[in-house]
This record gives sequence, C-alpha cells and structure tokens, in this order.
Amino acid sequence: MINITFNKAILPVLISSTLMLSGCGGSSNNSDTATGGTLTSGIITGFGSVYVNGIKFETDTASYDVDDDVNADQSDLRVGMRVKINGTINADGLTGTADTITYENELEGPVSAIPSAHDPVTGEVILTILGVDVLVNADTTFDNDDNNLSSSTIQVGDLLEVSGYTTSSGITATHIEIQTGGFTANVTEIEIKGEIIGLSGNGFTVNGLNIEFDVSTELEDIPGDTLVDGLYVEVKGTLNAAGDLLSATKIEAEHDGLGEDADDVELEGYISEYNDVTETFIIQGQLVDASGAPDLMPASLVLENDAKVEVEGELIEGVLYADKIKLKGRKIKIHAPVSNINTNLGTVSFSLFGGSDNITVRVNEQTEMEDDIGDNEAFLLSELQLGDFVEVEAFDDGSGVINAVELDRKDIDSIQIEGPVSAYNPSEQTVTLFGQTFDLSYADYEDETDMDITSDVFYGQLAVGSFVELTDETPSDGVIDKAELEEEDDD
Repeated sequence: MINITFNKAILPVLISSTLMLSGCGGSSNNSDTATGGTLTSGIITGFGSVYVNGIKFETDTASYDVDDDVNADQSDLRVGMRVKINGTINADGLTGTADTITYENELEGPVSAIPSAHDPVTGEVILTILGVDVLVNADTTFDNDDNNLSSSTIQVGDLLEVSGYTTSSGITATHIEIQTGGFTANVTEIEIKGEIIGLSGNGFTVNGLNIEFDVSTELEDIPGDTLVDGLYVEVKGTLNAAGDLLSATKIEAEHDGLGEDADDVELEGYISEYNDVTETFIIQGQLVDASGAPDLMPASLVLENDAKVEVEGELIEGVLYADKIKLKGRKIKIHAPVSNINTNLGTVSFSLFGGSDNITVRVNEQTEMEDDIGDNEAFLLSELQLGDFVEVEAFDDGSGVINAVELDRKDIDSIQIEGPVSAYNPSEQTVTLFGQTFDLSYADYEDETDMDITSDVFYGQLAVGSFVELTDETPSDGVIDKAELEEEDDD
C-alpha cells in the first residue's frame, strides 16, 4: 500500500468543501447576495439545479468544464463528484448562482490489485490504482448508466475514474465511473497526481509509479518549463503492459495553497501531517495553523490525521489561521419534542416513536442554539420547555455520547431521526440506531432519491453504518410511517 506524503509549499489546490472569499470583494446594496467572489468546492448531492455543500446553485447561465471539456453541460455531472463552483451565495446561505462549474477526477487508471476484499456488511473495499490505495465505502456513488458497477463487482483490470478526498493513506472515493472500452496497454490515456520524486534525466516517480517523458511531452504551467523534485503535478499518458511505467504525454503543475489572502475562509477535508507541537496540519494542500485556540465543535473534538473537519478562519500569506474547527462527516439529526431537560448535566432527552427518554443529547457552550419560533434570537437551555419541538444536529464522539452542534427550537409537527444503522433484521423489519431498535413494519420505504421501494430492496441496500431517516408523521401514535435511505450529507 502506498502512503501519499504532501509537501506544504507546493501542494495543489484541491479544496474539499466551501471556500468563501467574501472578505476580498466589494459591498452590494442587494441584501440577498453575498459580497465578494465565492469559490465552493465539494460533493454534488443532488440536481434540479446543482446542490453542493447544502447550497442550491442555479445553473441557468453557468458554463462547465468537465475533465477539460469546456463544451460539457450539467448532464455530464453525477451525484458524488467533487466539483468547484465559482459564483455567488445568497445571504440565506442556502441558495446561490453558479457562474462556472469545474470537475476534475483525482485518479484514472486500471485496478492493479484489491488488497482488502469487499466487506459485504460495511460495503468497504480497498483498490490499488496506479500505486494509490482507494477506499470505497457505503457513501461512494457509482455511474451505472451502462454498467452494473458496485463495490462488490469491481475487478482487477477495470479502468476506473475516481473522484474523492485525499487522505494520509490515499483517496477516499466519493464517486467512481468505469471507462467504456477498458484498458489497453500503451494506448489508453490514464491520469495520476502527486509529487515528482527522484528526477533524473527524462524520468521520475509519482506515488511510486515510474514516469518517463521526452521532448514531445507537453508541459503546462511548469515554472520555466523545468521539472524539479517536489513539484506537485498531474501527469497524463499511457501505461505499459507491466503497469510499472507511464509514458507522459502531458505534465501539468497544480497550484499550491488557497491563493490570495482572505478574511473569511471555510475549508473542509481530511487532516494530514498533523504536528501536535506546532498545532499545524494540512487539508487538501492548505497549511492550517490551529495554535490560536480555535473553537472546537464538539468540544471533545481531537485533531488527528484522517479526521474530517471544516476549518473557518483567515488566510494570511499562505497560512489559514483557524478560528473554528468543526467535526464533519455524517451528522445525527433529530426533529422531536423534548421529553426531559437536565440543566445540571446539560442534557436534553427525546421519547422517540413511543419510547421513554430513549435518546439523550448533550448540550454545552459550543452548541449553537437558536429560537425560530420567536425572533430568531439565541436562547439558553434553561429557557427550553418540555414538549418544545427542536431540531438537533449532533455527532457521536465515539464514546456513545451524542454532542449537539446545533439546537433550534422550531414550529414542527412530525418526528424524524437520522443516523447510522448499527444493526438490522429484514425478517422482523427492524433497524437499530443509537442502541435503540425501531419497528418499521408499518413504514413505507424510500431510496436516496425519494422513490418508493419494497422492504426487500431497502434491506438489500442497507449495511452497518448506512444512514437512514425515520419519520413519524403523527407523533401521538408512535408509529414510524416512513423509512428512507440517506445519501452522504455532512453540512
């Protein structure tokens, strides 16, 4: 297995969530539009416009660049692809307008090995592509327009295009597409990204793969048209039959850091190169300084390699100084009336689907609390009343404690819970979330696109760790009316 090591000074701009440069632009008299330019980079979660990072971008006037095809359009995009959107975000933070949408894959090549076999329970499998380990999990989407592709059907030799997040151990795939026609040695174009290592004569390595080039190789954005060790590049070319030598047709330098200084930055990704002495780390090529005691959400968050976080702060001379760091990933969501409040312990409990205080959430000074029933003002836990409907977004800190990141008092009348499945029983039609087993025998089942499905299809797609949303539309009866499979949504 190949571990990818990053160089802080020359890493690419592979931002994995929202980067808002609102501090760099002028003001506007239109209160519905954010000031300054906005660059949003993240995973597509839906269409009908384009949804990225929880924001619905209108695309009527957008232009597209999909894998260097400037004539592409929205039909070339898929749920799970990581894209960059230039445009504007409205003041509500939920809608915006896209000017340009750009997609570039992280890796394209044949599967040379499957060092970790497919796990039928979790859906996970590790693939080796061009020396890079690619983790496929339950959140990975597949392009099945022409092929029945899934984590269990991928085989050695398949030619795959991968979109995803870089981690300290490789790539976590968010979308995989199989390339029609398959792989042909010395003919099929493949793509790899990484640092130039061991440059000598007309050769070097990237992630352990040997690269050769000559005078016919196109160099793009290479300073002085001179290759140097440590330069982070994207290499396109053909692979020999043995799979150990790539003949480069194009070598392109990737840009380093997030670019110009900015007052307000939001960046999401996986931590790598964490240094507990300097309290610095790398996210997708950006150096982050967390030595200024930023707010941690939840307060129990531990900064360590491969933790998925969102960093907010100020970008100064290539360093992102963190003001706030949030744990990212799949959020637990609860919409329900409060059944118990303990202000001494700082906890709120819920009696879900006929249970008795069966889920308890911890509220602390890091929890953002808002009262949507009144004047949208913040409020205290002591002001919460039994029976109040609240919307909670939270995380399990790994010890079984659920920590509330946001708690909003709302005027709602149905009970919902969304979280990871720890066990399920198709014959009894039950699922277990947070240690509680729920009866779904009266529920209608839906897939990730809100389409009706049978219980057999629902349980056939379920795996430990899959997220589901359960809804009781008539809270007084304690019956779950709908069970829905959920796609990744970490905003």
